[in-house]
Amino acid sequence: METGKMAETLTKELEQLLRNKMGPLFERYGLDIKDLLTPLKWKPVVLIIGNYSSGKSTFINEIMGSQVQRTGQAPTDDSFTILVAPEPNEPEEELPGSAVVNDERLPFTPLRHFGESLISHMRLKRVTTPILQDFAIIDTPGMLDSVTEKDRGYDYLGVVGELAKLADLIILMFDPHKAGTINETYQTIRSTLPGSTGEDRVIYVLNRIDECESVSDLLRSYGTLCWNLSQMTGRKDMPRIYLTFAPQEGKVSPMVPETWMNEREELKQTMSSAPKMRLSHILQEVDRVVRELGLEIEAMVAFRKRFIHKFKGVVRTWGMAAILAFFFGDLVMKLLTGYPDTPLAGALLAGNISFEYFLWPIVWALLVVALASLYVQRILFPKFTKNTLKDLDNLIPLETAYKKDLWNRAKHRINKLIEKQARRQILITHGRYLRKIEHFLDKDLSRFFERI
Repeated sequence: METGKMAETLTKELEQLLRNKMGPLFERYGLDIKDLLTPLKWKPVVLIIGNYSSGKSTFINEIMGSQVQRTGQAPTDDSFTILVAPEPNEPEEELPGSAVVNDERLPFTPLRHFGESLISHMRLKRVTTPILQDFAIIDTPGMLDSVTEKDRGYDYLGVVGELAKLADLIILMFDPHKAGTINETYQTIRSTLPGSTGEDRVIYVLNRIDECESVSDLLRSYGTLCWNLSQMTGRKDMPRIYLTFAPQEGKVSPMVPETWMNEREELKQTMSSAPKMRLSHILQEVDRVVRELGLEIEAMVAFRKRFIHKFKGVVRTWGMAAILAFFFGDLVMKLLTGYPDTPLAGALLAGNISFEYFLWPIVWALLVVALASLYVQRILFPKFTKNTLKDLDNLIPLETAYKKDLWNRAKHRINKLIEKQARRQILITHGRYLRKIEHFLDKDLSRFFERI
């Protein structure tokens, strides 16, 4: 309880700090700070994903102690189901997706842009059970093979990615019969999860091991899953894989000795640790998002510096041309047309200085300046912007793998800023905003990490 109160206090302090110090910066660079603040107000989340018929719903029913979710061998549930305990004075009820994504108190409003097809496949169930007092559980449709967005009606992997950003723990389930061979599973592990969450939040589970006919059958399934995960994650060091099952009343399988009974209980204990991980994950997410914004600002600083460097070259070249035009433009004009009678150079040599001799030199100098301005606006700047977008990855140095990951997340926003607002960004002094980001990360946020 003390841990929960401390987390609540720190979360409120962090929310206020973000509003005061980062809110204006988020708004200036076209980001909505609500996307970062809303999850702070909600409870810890456990996201359960996996192949169809891998036992997700059965596992949920078991830990909740009641038949909340439909179960079966074939795909039985095509909805994203959010399971949460009712607040005081709230009834047990089921809310449709439209109510879920439009409730500003919930962190699911970003899912609205996935469209009506998703909304009709979402629901929230308020269920009174002890385990939901500590965290919410999100059950997901089983992953399928050779499925496109057109087949489902919405971007399934995109939705999983959004939910993964909210989750403090992600349980990825497999069963011995389909040990990681599903196409959507491959895409999720290879691309979706790495782009949305940290590896420390994902745990792998081989479920339904009691259905294996023998130990050798289980070893084959386990080995297959290990090989498939190595291909999907691209890692040589394998993550831990929990072995578990759904116990059947009055039936004890020879495939589940005491060691695996203990592992099953350990999995449950890992789930119960989600609230303790919550504050750490919130700080990690804030750190990541603010660093992404910092990278965006750093890119704008580099964009502005590069253009100013090129602009200085134009000023030097065209400035020299303007000086030559000032002193010799009317002289060339006289040689070509016979007018004016006395050019500025002749008047200066004769010691006869008056305003009338400066009129044409000023006109010629202004003409060169006008041509220079036209060149910058119509040729230099569009070409510079186009070349920058073409070679965007070299705009700033990406010294570390972490910075490269942040760049890949923020790159589309940087591209949009340059493409849509290039002229405006050149006029902004981004350096002072970058210093604010650095101060927030080095001073303000680091104090929160020290406190936990």
